[in-house]
Amino acid sequence: MNALHKYYEKNKRLKFNLFVVWGTLLMLFSYINIYGQNSRLFYSKKNYDKPVELKFSDKENKSEKNYWLPAIEIIGLNFFVLSYNEYLTKEGWANISLQSASDNIKYGFTWDSDGFAMNQFYHPYHGASYFNAARSNGLSFWESIPYAFGGSLMWEYFMEIERPSYNDLLNTTISGITLGEITYRVSNLIIDESATGFERALREVSALILAPMHAFNRLLKGKPWKMGAKPKRKKYIVDLSIGSNTLFINRDFQNDYLYLLLKFDMHYGGKFKTGSHRKPFEYFRVHSEVSFTEGNNIIGISASGVLWDKSFYAFNSKNNVAGLYKEFDLLFNSIYKFSASSLTGEISNLTKLSSNSQIQNSVGLALVLIGSSNSKYSVEVGRDYNLGPGLGFRFFSDFRLADSWLFFFKYKQFWIHVLNGIEGEEFIGLFNFGINYEFTKGFGVGTDVVFYERYGIYKTLPDIYSKNASFRFYLKFTFL
Repeated sequence: MNALHKYYEKNKRLKFNLFVVWGTLLMLFSYINIYGQNSRLFYSKKNYDKPVELKFSDKENKSEKNYWLPAIEIIGLNFFVLSYNEYLTKEGWANISLQSASDNIKYGFTWDSDGFAMNQFYHPYHGASYFNAARSNGLSFWESIPYAFGGSLMWEYFMEIERPSYNDLLNTTISGITLGEITYRVSNLIIDESATGFERALREVSALILAPMHAFNRLLKGKPWKMGAKPKRKKYIVDLSIGSNTLFINRDFQNDYLYLLLKFDMHYGGKFKTGSHRKPFEYFRVHSEVSFTEGNNIIGISASGVLWDKSFYAFNSKNNVAGLYKEFDLLFNSIYKFSASSLTGEISNLTKLSSNSQIQNSVGLALVLIGSSNSKYSVEVGRDYNLGPGLGFRFFSDFRLADSWLFFFKYKQFWIHVLNGIEGEEFIGLFNFGINYEFTKGFGVGTDVVFYERYGIYKTLPDIYSKNASFRFYLKFTFL
């Protein structure tokens, strides 16, 4: 416990900032349900993949494409962040000069040793801001990607005295695209230009917190106070859960920690409605959770958005989808750390068993573009995690029974080949199964079990095997 307490004391500010992000999402969707004139607490159990329509829209605020303004905004954003770190927090790495820029160009890229949260969360969040600068100026998903890359490249070469970093460039760009598109679309769900007074102000501020560059461009165009028509209908499902999480270290029932658990899940669009997926991320899902206890907290984020998909006929059914998805996974606490930014090919099937029961299965193979996993040996390279590309496998199954019961099974397995760190291979497994029961429309209870295991195989050091398990119980609220 002393070691955990020391870790907690050293990372108070980091912990607070991560929780602010999660808490913001929690607030936003609670707010949507309370203040949305046409939202309702309801669950369409007969077909989970066909949520009812809501009068909240992700309709892009159509504006004329501007290719130059986002580039100028990204340069300004980089100088703003630099100035904050140079003049307010007095960070040594921010004392840039023409000489530092020249040295960075001359000596080129390397791998840096920044902390796990900085590299695996804050850099993707920064990349999301680059991406949204372009999206909110009328550019498409694909047109916005070079801006995320260019903003990161500028930062690496010119905004630090340290050499450019491979892992920063990859995480900022690749993971930033995923977070950027999701936050852009969700912020559009929140904005309602027909709202007035306190509701309008709260919506605009909430969108600002979630996607600052989107809100900034709305401000430039005078949109926060402009009256408009009610947004068109859009489909999504949000689940909010609160309960307990008991973590068993090394799966030892005598070595446990009790946490307060908060969970947020969102399904946007219909996975099997491929005909409406004309653009990337017209279907996505997001899962985030935070478990709190004294001296240690657990943060988990998982996001997946469709890039391409197509329905096909098989198993005497048309409810089959093959798709390519952009994904981001993050697990972070004082015991284990893991992240992966992936491209996943997946096949899914939805089978109707009766008028009120169905089963949905998905199987996928992932190309991990950049991943990380903690290792006690990696301190030898100046940090506590290894980095590299790899592969992944996953299998999900949901069984819905009699309009009220949900049985679910989720399995993910990742392999990361260490490119930077202690030479070797990392294997990470995540296994989750549970049961939910709905008492009334929009309210139920749930319980599930999570198994986590990591196996590190190293060329010059002893292998490491670690495992944990947790048991969770929670109340679940569904918003449509």
